[in-house]
Amino acid sequence: MSVLRELLNVYWLRPETALWRAIDIEIMKDFDINGKSLDLGCGDGILSFIRAGGKFDIAFDDYQSVGNLDKFFENYDIHDTFQPGYKPQIIQKPNYTFSAALDHKENLISKAKELNFYNDYVIHDANKTLPFAENTFNSIFSNIIYWLDNPQKSLDEIARVLHKGSGRVALMLPNSTMPKFSFYNNLHVDNNDHDYSFLKYLDRGRHDSNIKISKSYTEWKAIIEKSGLRIVEHKMHLSKSLIQIWDVGLRPLFPVLIKMVDAVEDKDKLIEIKREWIEIFMKFLEPIFDLEMQNKLDQNEEKAFHYFVLEK
Repeated sequence: MSVLRELLNVYWLRPETALWRAIDIEIMKDFDINGKSLDLGCGDGILSFIRAGGKFDIAFDDYQSVGNLDKFFENYDIHDTFQPGYKPQIIQKPNYTFSAALDHKENLISKAKELNFYNDYVIHDANKTLPFAENTFNSIFSNIIYWLDNPQKSLDEIARVLHKGSGRVALMLPNSTMPKFSFYNNLHVDNNDHDYSFLKYLDRGRHDSNIKISKSYTEWKAIIEKSGLRIVEHKMHLSKSLIQIWDVGLRPLFPVLIKMVDAVEDKDKLIEIKREWIEIFMKFLEPIFDLEMQNKLDQNEEKAFHYFVLEK
């Protein structure tokens, strides 16, 4: 099973998320997790688990412990809930483990614990000083820096806890083009056109979180170097076409899709439907993935995300 298929198995009701994450994993395929390692902003751990080679049974997905579906369009995090009985059905263990997982949401940490993928768990707000000593980690992965309040402070803290000489950190950071690719931001916020205010139901608060921290390579480079880190690898990924596919996807349908799934009492029938669903989406997502990796979807625009490998 390819990484894309594995991700689609887990995120089947949000296939656009599976596509994005597959590209993330492909971009950072050469980054090794060595020595003492930190997953900074681990969430429920599923992305890193799959990147490490872990696989789940077809009966498992990322929606077995969700809540606040009635407040979905009020921008609530429907994944920030932990229901008794949540148990990922693992059919293949990952090739490595992380030394530590850090996240500020206790429910997500509780989910991550069920993977047995991390050796230690830290519930902590990454906006604050990280609860680790200097030169602690040889490997750090983070995809949350742009969600935090002060990227300079965040990079300073990563530099502090990263081992000097042997330590490396992999980061995903949004480019300055990212806001332009958002339908809500481009059509409503930038132009103050209230005819497009309905697009807030697509955005679900992302404009006020990750999009506002988008920066050019030059801007991110200045922050990185000021922190005492240096760039050893840089790539760009996620084209305008890809982001626009993700920007809509099946997001608006998600609450009702969950209700439809829950209404299927025959679980064998549900698995049959899920298998067919995955095969249908693979017919579309696999060629889109290939076109993206061949840089054929760019629309003459610089891509939406930076991938950095840093050391100090």
